[in-house]
Formats: sequence, C-alpha cells, structure tokens
Amino acid sequence: MKKRHKSKAGQLAAERDIELYIRLDIEDQVIVEEHILRNAIGRAINILFGEIGSQSIHVELVSFRYGTGTIRTKAKMLNQVRCALTFYGLHDKRECAFRIDTKSEENDNDDDEDDRTLSMSMN
Repeated sequence: MKKRHKSKAGQLAAERDIELYIRLDIEDQVIVEEHILRNAIGRAINILFGEIGSQSIHVELVSFRYGTGTIRTKAKMLNQVRCALTFYGLHDKRECAFRIDTKSEENDNDDDEDDRTLSMSMN
C-alpha cells in the first residue's frame, strides 16, 4: 500500500534526493574496494526485499573514496535502504557491518519536520 501525502509539499519532500555516507566494515579487511561495496549494497537490498521488491528501490553510488562511499536515493526510500544495510551482516562468509551517516545539508529549513533522521557516527 502506497503512502499518500496530503499536500504538494509532502509529495515534493518524498521525491527529493537524500545522500548518505556509507562504509562497509568487513572483519580482517582494512579498506573495502568500490566493487565490493556496490555488490554488498545490491545484495543487502536483494536479501531483505527479494528479487521483485528490490527492483523498486533505487540506490546510486555517487562517489567512493578511501573505503567510504556516498549513495543517493529518494527520501521515500530512505527507511528501506537503511533497514537493508543495517540488517546485512554476512558478506562472502565473513561478518560485516555498514556504517551509515546522513549527509548534512547546509541550506536546511527549520520548518521541515520530515528531515529528522537517525544517524550513526562513522568512527
């Protein structure tokens, strides 16, 4: 069932892009390469939502540097992406964990109440 927004502002807020900083920590591996990060993101979403459900969740790896990537998704898909990445704990038979941090925007409006999200430190 789709969530219906009451106002145009709510619809626009759900369609805007959100960027997240993510890092994949795998046991016994210092820095993860870009192709491993891409593979892990796809697997995490596929495992949680299945082949059919994962097709509606769009995630784009915007940049990658020193083991940390920036991904972009729609605001309405933010919770699904966070859940998939959080629950992912095993990559190629090795324990792993995603570290997720919301990219802060410098032009935040104080009246936007939908912008409140939980974030985890990257330390």
